[in-house]
Amino acid sequence: MAETTNPAPRAYLLGSELRYARTQARMTMRDLAERLDLSHSVLVRWENGARIPSSDSVSAICAVLGLSSSERDRLAEMAREAAAEPPNSVSVGSTGEQDQLAALLEYERNAATITNVSPVLMPGLTQTSAYVRSIVGTETENVDKWVSMRLGRKDIITRRRSPANYVAFILESVLHQRIGDLETQVDQLFHLVELGKLANVEIRLIPAEAGWTPAHTGPFVLLEFTKADAVVHLEHHRSSATLRDKEDVAAFRDARDHLDRVAMSPVDSVEHITTVANRLESTA
Repeated sequence: MAETTNPAPRAYLLGSELRYARTQARMTMRDLAERLDLSHSVLVRWENGARIPSSDSVSAICAVLGLSSSERDRLAEMAREAAAEPPNSVSVGSTGEQDQLAALLEYERNAATITNVSPVLMPGLTQTSAYVRSIVGTETENVDKWVSMRLGRKDIITRRRSPANYVAFILESVLHQRIGDLETQVDQLFHLVELGKLANVEIRLIPAEAGWTPAHTGPFVLLEFTKADAVVHLEHHRSSATLRDKEDVAAFRDARDHLDRVAMSPVDSVEHITTVANRLESTA
């Protein structure tokens, strides 16, 4: 596989897991390279996702690190899937937008915690079908496929087995932003309330009186993993990007911490959303 400075999601996650397994075994990269009779630089590229090891190479690594057969099989399968995945990079245009959504889905599937900061629209994982259609529009090609792909993301936080922990920071003004008709707006608010009742979900409103917050600079998704370094996904009109640089990610973690201090509690947020939804429903 050709090297890339911006590895695809599966390559990045595989590399992170290999690095995690090596550090857990208290083995340096040079020690492991020597045991495998490989160049140190090859392991560097494998662990940062710039290159993908073969499934046989992964099995050899697992043997040296003393991993179980089940863990070896799982990582070897990750290597096979990563090898079949197209490279990921900053994407612009409709095709790139779909590629980046697919990449985001892969990160979401593997994330332990997802923090979604949304200053303009309802966060993607909370959107109803009607709300998505109001955003996508009827003129978009293959609209049904596009909507299904977006709605399929909800399983990340609603699945019964090991759902991701999800925190959504939403500007209070988003509740009053009319997307679609009134029924769509009301249904979306009540759907948000129902999601907020899940044990793994926190809906956090940023009140208007909070003044300026990092959320006002734009939306972002912070994805944190058990065995991989966190990444940040940025999405704008027909363009998106994934950030992996440690300093960049740290800045977004700081932004998340700032919002955690100024946002309403999950309980107060759900109560406020319910009040707004009931008021709007009474005007219908």
